[in-house]
Amino acid sequence: MGNVVIFGNQKGGVGKSTLAVLYACWLADVRRRSVCVIDLDAQANSSKSLNQSSAIAEAVELFGPDMGPIAPPRERTIALAAGSRKLADVELARADLVIPLFRGNVRRLAQDFDAVVIDTPPALGLRMSAALIAGHAVACPIELEEYSIDGVADMLRTVFGVRRRYNPQLRMAAIVLNRFNPHSLRQKAAMQDLALNFREFVIPARISTRSAIPEALAAGVPVWRLPKSAAREASLEVMRVFELLQQRIDDSNAPMPADTQA
Repeated sequence: MGNVVIFGNQKGGVGKSTLAVLYACWLADVRRRSVCVIDLDAQANSSKSLNQSSAIAEAVELFGPDMGPIAPPRERTIALAAGSRKLADVELARADLVIPLFRGNVRRLAQDFDAVVIDTPPALGLRMSAALIAGHAVACPIELEEYSIDGVADMLRTVFGVRRRYNPQLRMAAIVLNRFNPHSLRQKAAMQDLALNFREFVIPARISTRSAIPEALAAGVPVWRLPKSAAREASLEVMRVFELLQQRIDDSNAPMPADTQA
C-alpha cells in the first residue's frame, strides 16, 4: 500500500498547495512513482496547477460510496481527484457517515498508486479531519512569521489528537520552512524559535522566496522543468527538502524492533 501524505496547516497562505503539487511532481519525475493527488481545498489551486494530469474523479466523490473504477496507474504519472466548490458542502455532512467512506476510498487509491498526496483546506473541519484519519504522514509548510508559528502548534495538537483517538498510524513527518527571506532578521529569529520549540519536526533545509516557483506552476510544470537559470537554485532547494521529507516518511514506515512493539 502506498503512503498517504497530507500537506496541512490550519493557517492559510503558507504555500501548502504549491508544495503538495511540487512533491507529487517530484515523486513522479525523480522517484518514478505513480501518484494520486486529492485536492480537498474548495479553491482548487492544486487542481489548477495539475490540470494536465489525468482526472480520475472529483474529490467530493470520495466522501460517497460511488467512486467509479480507476484505470491502472502507470509509472511516473499523476492522477487527480480534483477540488471544486462542492467541497464546501461536505462540511455540513454527518462526520460519522462520510469520514469512513472517505477513508475507505483513500485506502483503495493507496492500493492502486505508489503514493497518495492530499492537499487540505487551511482550517480544521471535516475535510481536514477526514484526511488525517485516512493518512500516514503529515507535512506542515510554514512561513517564518509569528502567527504562522502559532499555527504549527495548533496543527501539532490536531495531529496528535487524531493519532491518539482515531489513527495510530498517523505521524507528523516534518515542518517545512517555506518562502524564507535570508535578509530578514525577523525571519531568522523566527527560525531559531522554531528550531528551539519544534526541533524534532523541523527539516534542516528551507525553500526561499523565489519567483521561479509560481512562474513554473503557472506554466503547468514543476520548477525543475522551467528553462531558465533562475529555476536552478530553486530546484536544488525544493529537491533537497523533498529528499529529507521522504527520508522521514520512509523511516516512519520502518518496522519497530520486536522488543519495542506494542
